[in-house]
Amino acid sequence: MPAPETLTGLAPAKVNLVLEVLGTRPDGYHELDTILQTLALADRVTISRGDGPPVLVLGLMANGTPADGSNLAWRAAEALAAVCGESTAGLTIAIDKEIPAAGGLGGGASDAATVLRLLQQWWPAASEDALQRAAAEVGSDESFFLDGGTARARGRGEVVTPLPALPPHAVVLFIPPGTIEAKTPRLFAALAGQPFDSGSVAAAFVKEPPRRFASADVYNAFERVAFDVFPGLASLHERLESGVGEPIRLAGAGPTLFWIGTEARAGAVAAASAGLPCTTIRSATAGSLWRR
Repeated sequence: MPAPETLTGLAPAKVNLVLEVLGTRPDGYHELDTILQTLALADRVTISRGDGPPVLVLGLMANGTPADGSNLAWRAAEALAAVCGESTAGLTIAIDKEIPAAGGLGGGASDAATVLRLLQQWWPAASEDALQRAAAEVGSDESFFLDGGTARARGRGEVVTPLPALPPHAVVLFIPPGTIEAKTPRLFAALAGQPFDSGSVAAAFVKEPPRRFASADVYNAFERVAFDVFPGLASLHERLESGVGEPIRLAGAGPTLFWIGTEARAGAVAAASAGLPCTTIRSATAGSLWRR
């Protein structure tokens, strides 16, 4: 049976439950040890064959997502085509954005990984190894999003070890109104001169996976510098913590802030952001969409 001319898949957001920066690497990247968790919040990605534009970006959160060859989803398609001896001619990628761009939630990387999974249904040579090679060429989080769920990622993020699923947790996201250019390099630069992490927090998570996880358990090395780097983020963070009465954490490289805990508390946590300069999104942890 021929493959359908149109395929659609979800591209979930993520949060880092642990993010340790272990040191610098000879290739210019930083060595990471991180625990990642996918969320129910997701973009919807559609690939089709025809004469449409290569990339279409739609939806409430489309602002800030490129609709040209620099889009990570398109770059992923080109990388996989090169590995598999295929062509992207006539390919259209349409992304309905629900994940804010450049917010630390991995939306672009997730879109890219979903495109790889969808193209795997079209291209016979798109093996798991081919997908991994293409994902690593595009970026650091793409390898995690090929499976998602709960996982530990090391190296620059491309060495991924699946972990037992975290029990269901509520997550509340607080999206500031803006971000900054080159945010991740700027955060790494701000960490220069500070002690690197040891990997002990991630190792402890793996050794004894928590049945219950709370915002107080989150560790993110970027929190040491992010509130100085992002204008207005320190004030928003302080006001959120005051209103919620619990720790509020940085999502990845930010500037999104988040809370994780029980569903019974999620409504009150979200309500505490009323009147503050952020967009509030209620979500939840979610398992892997692709893991076999």
